[in-house]
Parts: sequence; C-alpha cells; structure tokens
Amino acid sequence: MTPRMPRELPTMQIEKGQSACPACGAEELEIVPVLHHMMCAYVGPQYDFDPAVAGYTCPKCRRAIVEGDPACEIVGTSARCGRCRREMAVSPPPAAVSQ
Repeated sequence: MTPRMPRELPTMQIEKGQSACPACGAEELEIVPVLHHMMCAYVGPQYDFDPAVAGYTCPKCRRAIVEGDPACEIVGTSARCGRCRREMAVSPPPAAVSQ
C-alpha cells in the first residue's frame, strides 16, 4: 500500500480591492506588500520581516533593513485572512495599454 501524501491547498489569488476571503468568506483580509531583500534573495510578505527600531530585520539573513533601503524592494502584494489565516496573492492592476 502506498502512503498517502498530504493534500496541498491550492494557491489562491484575489483581485485588488476584494475584501472577502475566498476560503471562508470573512471580511477580514489584511493586505501587505511583498518584499524582496536583494542582499540574500529572500522574498516574503512584510509581516515575515521582524520590526526593528529603524525599519525591519530580514528573516533569512538577519540584516537590518532601514526605510528606503535600496537593497529591499516591493515586488507585489499579499493578503492574509484574519479568521482562517489563509494567505493569497493579490493580482496587480491591469497594465495600461498605450495607443
């Protein structure tokens, strides 16, 4: 008999401005930026980075990141439900088409 692998939950994505969780329906979405720390290549939601006196601390390399640090950039947006704690990506707004 082959052991069963745990079933992975599908990745969820929501539209910008959506306020209800697609998993549980709660109106408790916390919208946060996704940061890329270029010094160590860590990418994750802002709440992964520990608050520090002058900004944040990277969860991977533990280096300090000050506000406006050129080694850290916002690369997207994430959301987390306050009720069920599911995380999801937030779709970027559609690109403007120039004519």
